[in-house]
Amino acid sequence: MASLFRSAGIVALSTLCSRILGLVRDVLMAAYFGAARTADVFFIAFMIPNLFRRLVAEGALTISFIPVYTETRVNSGDSEADRLAVKVMTVQSIVIFIIVAAGIFFSPQLMYFFFGRGDSPHIFTLSVNLTRLMFPYLFFVGFVAFAMGYLNSHDRFFAPSFAPVLLNVGIITGIIFLAGFFEEPVYGVAAGVLLGGALQLFLQIPYMLKEGFRFGISVDFNHPGIRKIFRMLGPALFGIAVYQINTLVSNMLASMISEGSVSYIYYTNRLTELVLGIFIVSIGNVILPEMSKLTAVDDKVRFRKLFADSVSSALFLAVPATAGLITAGIPIISVIFMHGKFGYSDVLMTYNSLVCASAGIVFISALRIATPAFYSMKDTKTPVISATVALSLNLVLGYILMQTPLKHAGLTLANSISAVVQMLILLVMLEKKTGGIALGKILQSMLKFIIASLAMSAVVVWLSFFADWENSGFTFRVVWLSVIIGAGGGVYFLACYFMKADEVLFFVNRIKRRLT
Repeated sequence: MASLFRSAGIVALSTLCSRILGLVRDVLMAAYFGAARTADVFFIAFMIPNLFRRLVAEGALTISFIPVYTETRVNSGDSEADRLAVKVMTVQSIVIFIIVAAGIFFSPQLMYFFFGRGDSPHIFTLSVNLTRLMFPYLFFVGFVAFAMGYLNSHDRFFAPSFAPVLLNVGIITGIIFLAGFFEEPVYGVAAGVLLGGALQLFLQIPYMLKEGFRFGISVDFNHPGIRKIFRMLGPALFGIAVYQINTLVSNMLASMISEGSVSYIYYTNRLTELVLGIFIVSIGNVILPEMSKLTAVDDKVRFRKLFADSVSSALFLAVPATAGLITAGIPIISVIFMHGKFGYSDVLMTYNSLVCASAGIVFISALRIATPAFYSMKDTKTPVISATVALSLNLVLGYILMQTPLKHAGLTLANSISAVVQMLILLVMLEKKTGGIALGKILQSMLKFIIASLAMSAVVVWLSFFADWENSGFTFRVVWLSVIIGAGGGVYFLACYFMKADEVLFFVNRIKRRLT
């Protein structure tokens, strides 16, 4: 467990840096562009190549590559595994080049199908141009995703996890420095996306060389490892990325409601992803190589323990995060986003969707652990079934709820409900597949986290009443929000300690050993 925390800690610190810069990026976007249609168009245009990136590269390739590559290393040795890696990189490059070329050529059709109906010719042309400009970003991050699979399989996590920091550096550069060179400033932001992608790619190369990777070209679609990866790749495209597909569906529907709805959901997703990304996704990234190793040697006992410990660790942060975003949502949004053209009415609209989205954080956290467990066992069927049910439910509920007074918040609520259903399906199937996943231990830990979060929430709500989050000065709001977060976090930690939560006792004991 110590090695898991150490590896997850490396990923978490890198992700924390990325999320902080991501917030800076979003603050600048909100200040420069507000929730106007121009901002909506950029987010939509970036979402399409970004969705392809998560589906084809970062999501499906990584979870398909790691189990097969790890199995090859265990059974056939490093030399054969490295030959497989070169073949995978070559095939991936060919496929992504074709996708990028097709994406650029069919950008007008893509934008019209997803979002362009009803927009003015100027806005539609802008959306098409932005999509074409940013589609090559997929090529850069496709290589980064391959590097992630390779380096993570060698227990090296820094370079892949730090890569998103450089993407944010590129986008911030685009907002501040490049936007002024264009008549339509948002083109500068799109150029920053490409800059960030290039920086991400160049970071990976020295670390791969250090691990012994030798770059080359080897086209071999008939290699057994390639065929195995491709058999997993198709279902993985859909199974692992249902959360991103649900987000895309929400934005498609949000674009039909009213101006600003897409932006409100985007900023909501940024806050929930901040919570999920700092540690929970970090655990998911770390455990896939570990689970793949345990599967390769058929160690079911350690596999079950690793899963239970990972879920409990994820819930240790997910439960208070849910409570914190709901009780302190308005203070958080007002401090982070209420600048320039982003007013208090936008804060309230964003908070409405944040409350509904926060309800799904706990279940999405469990999904981020359960889904890699299935792929480590090379089971692609179960995630596809659960994802199909979740996506269908999200589409139906989203369309229904967006027509209620919830409006755009109904779309994030639909996402949360679909995550609950998907999580329940996966946990039931995993229980049957592994012969037991210590659900009792997980639920016992979760109960402790809920009790501690209730105590934390009471303190947060009480302290929040001492500030005027609409009219108080920015400095005061920042300071008081820091007080709220510090007090709430302290109460949660102490409550978990008194209830002897394993996660807190682990950290306390580590600190005691360091001091003695």
